[in-house]
Amino acid sequence: MKHIEHDRLYTDLQYRYDYVASVIGFTKEDQELIRKSGSVVAGLVPTIVDAVYDKLHNYDITWKHFGQDQEGLNVQSDFNGDGKNVSMGSEVIKFRKTMLTKYLKKLVIAEWNLSFIKYLDWVGHIHTTTPLKMSTINVEYIHCNALLGYVSSVVIGALQKSTEWDDDTRDQIVDAYNKFFWLQNDFFSRYYVKDRVLTDGEKKAVTLEKELKENSLRRELRSESMLNAVVGIAAGLVIGSIGYKYLGSR
Repeated sequence: MKHIEHDRLYTDLQYRYDYVASVIGFTKEDQELIRKSGSVVAGLVPTIVDAVYDKLHNYDITWKHFGQDQEGLNVQSDFNGDGKNVSMGSEVIKFRKTMLTKYLKKLVIAEWNLSFIKYLDWVGHIHTTTPLKMSTINVEYIHCNALLGYVSSVVIGALQKSTEWDDDTRDQIVDAYNKFFWLQNDFFSRYYVKDRVLTDGEKKAVTLEKELKENSLRRELRSESMLNAVVGIAAGLVIGSIGYKYLGSR
């Protein structure tokens, strides 16, 4: 029985990856099989990307997220909050399609080192609202999970139709991708599930964010109190003036 350190699963990214990969059975051989699929996957990428965004466009609850601020994109014209003015030709969709294209291409050429693991973790992280990221977009986990399942289905379905390899090799490649998408799903879930333990840096960031919100609220309350005081004084002066005019006339 191998001992697993509980806290390290939440504080050590490499350790977490190694544990989940070990349980799933994702090996160096699977990594090589994914690389081996590169020539076929590269040709499928445009079709996969279009299929993913056609799927997202089917539901207002998923499409609305493209009307929000997107990390890494400076174009603001499409950001009205609900995505109603975002079309397939909008800059935000072109940008997101480019990002998904890079992700799929990176997957088949990647060296499976800590740098790449951090990239997979970043893919999960950018979809959430946390004190450690710049944009305010927050895609609920239900949508991330559903979409990742769809991406997995599209990619695996395309690979199963390929005639590039013999049956045994194709089955092994499909199995490798299936394991990979479960690994990627863990890098999403770790930012959503309640059992995640915050690092010291994240705890400090959360504390700072709370302090900033509290200070902002105090300023708003002070401003409101001052406004009420000014309105009260003004009202008193007006009433006093009317009363003086009335009594003076008598």
